[in-house]
Amino acid sequence: MMESLFEKINIQPKLVWLLCIGIAVSGLAYLLFVRKKQLQKFPRKDGMWGFALIYADQKHGGKKQENFGKLLYSQTYDLQGKPDYVFRRMGGKTIVPVELKSGTIGMDKLPHKGDYMQLAAYFLLLEDVYGIRPKYGWLKYRDYMFFVRNTRKVRKEVKQTMAQMRQMLYDGKGTVQASYAKCRPCVCSTTVCPYSQYHRNGERT
Repeated sequence: MMESLFEKINIQPKLVWLLCIGIAVSGLAYLLFVRKKQLQKFPRKDGMWGFALIYADQKHGGKKQENFGKLLYSQTYDLQGKPDYVFRRMGGKTIVPVELKSGTIGMDKLPHKGDYMQLAAYFLLLEDVYGIRPKYGWLKYRDYMFFVRNTRKVRKEVKQTMAQMRQMLYDGKGTVQASYAKCRPCVCSTTVCPYSQYHRNGERT
């Protein structure tokens, strides 16, 4: 029946199957492209053109900056924190958190996991405080910066991480996944954390 239909419209069945495969491959390539765009790395640049600073973690002086340095709290997520900077698009409602890190990222393709989770947690915090869901944020190291989109995947990951942390605080139990790559940038590494003493091959010292 399908072949007779193809004959009526003068299209070869094999050509149609090849066309369907081509569409499927193109769709997959597009999804991979979109996923890649969710996290992008750029050389470090300062400034937020077209945006106004509405919050900073430290007071800068001035009546318009009364809330600067204030500890923000989300009752919905029982989460509090002080983002480094929060910008609002001039003439719009878009808000963008910006986190500054004193270290460098070098040739690493991804930001440090703890820094990434911190920015993701601020997505939730700012949404509850300002009533606006940030579409994206910036994570800036001294040499490079990362554009991080606030996707459902990011939100799910940070909510799961918060739940695991609260469970660990409750029962004192948790699964340690220490490694040289994860522990190296942590401020607790080689100081107070007993799990950070690993060789590059992952063996405990």
